[in-house]
Amino acid sequence: MHRLLALFALRIGNSLAGQTTLRFAVGTFDSWLPLREALRDAREFGIDFGNFSCIALEALFAGKTIVAPSRKPLVIEALPFPDNARLIACTSGPLANCLLQRLHLGARSLKDALGRWLIFRHATHFEDAVEAGKIVPWIRIADAHDERRACEWLFARSSGSVNVHDLVAPGD
Repeated sequence: MHRLLALFALRIGNSLAGQTTLRFAVGTFDSWLPLREALRDAREFGIDFGNFSCIALEALFAGKTIVAPSRKPLVIEALPFPDNARLIACTSGPLANCLLQRLHLGARSLKDALGRWLIFRHATHFEDAVEAGKIVPWIRIADAHDERRACEWLFARSSGSVNVHDLVAPGD
């Protein structure tokens, strides 16, 4: 039994060698207003807006200009998963790149795309939140200190549970 586990661990380790893992703290907001209010104090928590992405229904992004710290509007990437009733979108960046890669590889829904990295229950939770009209911010974290700050900020401000998830970057 131990030998089997050791071989499995070796095989997993070899398949992940050289891959870039992206770690995110994830929360949920009921609408743009509470998210905008929360963003006002994000810098005090040490949240870097360059590490911030949002997934929501594309219709919720319509008419909104989301500006990055560089004062350039963020690009909104459409995620036309065939099995989602309404069009989902994500602000550009590493998260959008991961989801777009999964879409191009045949993912049929947001849940299916996220299911590459997350357990079924978590992938379903995020898809359900987005389809219910909520905004799901993903904050990329680099280390334990970033993780603690991002989670504290989300716990204090978001309307739902707070999670930390790892995704493997495209091309790896």
